[in-house]
Amino acid sequence: MKNTAQAYQRMLCTDLDGTFIGDDASMYELLRLLKGKDIALVFSTGRHLPSICTFISQNAIRPPEAAILMVGTEIYFYEQGDFIRDTNWTEIISRDWDRQKIRELLADIEELVLQDEEWQTPFKLSYYLGVEQLGVLAEIKRRIHQEKIKVRMVYSAGRFLDFLPHSSGKAKAVEYLARQFSLNREQVVVCGDSGNDLDVFEAGFKGIIVGNAHPELKSFTGNNAYHATASYAAGIIEGLRYFNFI
Repeated sequence: MKNTAQAYQRMLCTDLDGTFIGDDASMYELLRLLKGKDIALVFSTGRHLPSICTFISQNAIRPPEAAILMVGTEIYFYEQGDFIRDTNWTEIISRDWDRQKIRELLADIEELVLQDEEWQTPFKLSYYLGVEQLGVLAEIKRRIHQEKIKVRMVYSAGRFLDFLPHSSGKAKAVEYLARQFSLNREQVVVCGDSGNDLDVFEAGFKGIIVGNAHPELKSFTGNNAYHATASYAAGIIEGLRYFNFI
């Protein structure tokens, strides 16, 4: 559970690859603009914790206040110099989750290729699936519906297909973190560039779609989203100014 000794009035939740990461100059400029503000910085990404720690160390940047990792299946708070996993979130998402049943259900679909073991967890089943595979996706959805399996399916960047607990995902994790920081939805801005960010926009959070975003996110038309013309962190800065966040 979050140590509430530090109070924040706002929260910026940003995807990493293709959003926060992509242009070093604008990334460091964004961090400079956030310095001293009452904004809790949250990374939201498909990456795992070792990758996040390496990224922070190699780029000599300050850690975020929290991190949503492995596409919303893990939450960590940064406290006293270390990332501490939120076990309460783990308990929440474990309900009605049967990873093995999903794997067995899809075992005969040749187009699905399991991702490397480092991207698999007890709460995340991840495959590669190439572009132009709408028929395969439709068949997967049909099987899941037929078996009445509760699962969240996320397809992003025309390549990555993740199966997650129904109660997880980036949007649910952002909602959870906002509660931990005692913030309402109007005090939160989200940022992203691909399909695994789509659910936070569909959930109604005001957010920034960076200029280099993939088509599956660029096509989102909700009025809660600002479509930046600039790419990567420069797009985040553009959007934060639009929302009067900085």
